[in-house]
Amino acid sequence: RPDPEPDLSPARLLNSSCSLEKTLRCSCSFHGIPTPSVQWWVGGVPVGVNSVDGGLQVTSTTLGPWANSTISLRGDPEIVRRLHCAGRNPYGIHTSSIFLIPGKSSVSSVFLRGLVQGTVYGAMASALLLFCLVLLA
Repeated sequence: RPDPEPDLSPARLLNSSCSLEKTLRCSCSFHGIPTPSVQWWVGGVPVGVNSVDGGLQVTSTTLGPWANSTISLRGDPEIVRRLHCAGRNPYGIHTSSIFLIPGKSSVSSVFLRGLVQGTVYGAMASALLLFCLVLLA
C-alpha cells in the first residue's frame, strides 16, 4: 500500500519585519505544503527572485515547507512608498503590505509600519469551493 500524501496546506505568512540602517531590509517568512514561492513588489512593480537590480537585492531561501525572502534597498528609501511580499502555492496566496512613512522631523528618517495588511485569498477560495462541493453532494 503506498504512503498517503502529506497534509497539504495553503501558503501562510508567519513573520514580516523591516529594519533601516545603511540599507532598508525587509523580510517575509511563509509556510505551506508544497513550499510557497515568494514574490516582492516595490511600488507595484514585481522584483525578480534572487536578483540584483540597481539598488534592489532580493534573496530567497527554502527549507522544507518554509520559504524566507529578504529585500534590500540601497540609496534613498524615501522614493519607495510601499512594498508587498506574497507567498503562493497551489492551495493559496498570502500577501503582506509594508508602508514606508517619511518622518516629519528629518527628510532622511523613515518610520516603518509593517504587517498593515495581510490577506489570504487562496485559502478562502479553496474553503468556499469545498463547501460548494459538499452542498452539491
